Amino acid sequence: MKVVWLCHFCNSEFKEYFHTPEIKEFSPWINSLIKLFKDVNNNIEIHVVAPNVFNNTDHYLKNDNIYYHFYKYKTDLIPRKIYNYFSINGFTNYFYIKNKIKKIINEIKPDLIHLHGAENPYYSAGILPVLNNYPTFLTIQGFIRNSTAKDFRTKHRIKIEEEIIKKIKYFGIRTKEMMNIILSLNPKAKLYWHNYPLNIPEFQKSNESDYDIVFFARVCKDKGIEDLLVALSIVKQEMPNVCLHIIGPISNSYKYKLNNMIQTLHLEQNVIFKGFMPTQEEVFKHAVKAKICVLPTYHDIIPGTIIESMYMKLPVIAYAVGGIPELNQNTETIRLVNKQDINSLAKKILYLLNNEIKRVKMANDAYDYAKKRFNNEEIVPILLEIYSEIIRLETIK
Repeated sequence: MKVVWLCHFCNSEFKEYFHTPEIKEFSPWINSLIKLFKDVNNNIEIHVVAPNVFNNTDHYLKNDNIYYHFYKYKTDLIPRKIYNYFSINGFTNYFYIKNKIKKIINEIKPDLIHLHGAENPYYSAGILPVLNNYPTFLTIQGFIRNSTAKDFRTKHRIKIEEEIIKKIKYFGIRTKEMMNIILSLNPKAKLYWHNYPLNIPEFQKSNESDYDIVFFARVCKDKGIEDLLVALSIVKQEMPNVCLHIIGPISNSYKYKLNNMIQTLHLEQNVIFKGFMPTQEEVFKHAVKAKICVLPTYHDIIPGTIIESMYMKLPVIAYAVGGIPELNQNTETIRLVNKQDINSLAKKILYLLNNEIKRVKMANDAYDYAKKRFNNEEIVPILLEIYSEIIRLETIK
């Protein structure tokens, strides 16, 4: 069985290989999935087709039984600043990328294409020219259609995402919200339930905490950081020394905006930006020292931040959006707040910070739930079964 993974990712191994230490790592679930499949000996050949985010060149290699086809995703014919500023890919409907990916896939001649996410068209748009030639399985990572951004680039990304979802037949999902969105766009979709692997934290919360609250995620409005700062200003009225650490990548312009907000709210002594940390292990090691994690994201499936916190026995407060409420089906594993109800967010932060017994119970319940639901050992057998079934179904058509 020959399978193409059409995706994007950046890990430490390839940063070293391409001598690009400055590139920030992303999509850790793809890296974890690669690690799981390296030692699979089930007559399967994995070809990873991905944009070369390291140095934007075409590059092929084989490493640990995985074939990598990194492609140049930005042409040299247009200066990079102009290319990015005018969103040339969007205006050309990703013509350059579609042709690059089509050529690579036709040379591989796979039995199946596994597309990891439809929301990033600098690789996902490449599925459109080959959809009719190869069985395709799309695992949903998230939905750009839920973004609050309204710029041209985001609107075009939404358009391509929806076009892909409407045209593909087989989908990998892991929440009811994913199911509902897919079926609203593609009522004839065939759905398969599976998880992505996690980089399970080796750290667990001790009885001692160095600070009160951690936020670890991409630092942007959609992740709810502005709501958290307003809630923190309310909490400060009762806890003057409350401390929030913010971990994650942030643009200079947005950090400038947040710093102005922090000054307006008089939180200069309460908020510390820890910035981007090169590895997940460093993030976990720092995050676990907090009393609680707060992630008031406006839209999400089930954020890795929440699952990782559950494994670290770090109590979580989050907005009840996307697939997050599904975590509380049997017992309260995380504390939920209605979206943008900042007063309630502040009250629940205060409650957990002042109630150690509740924090410990929530943390233990969440850890037990995470171990049962998010099990890395089940992922490879489930995916192999899905691949085989789709190939069989397409063969007997």
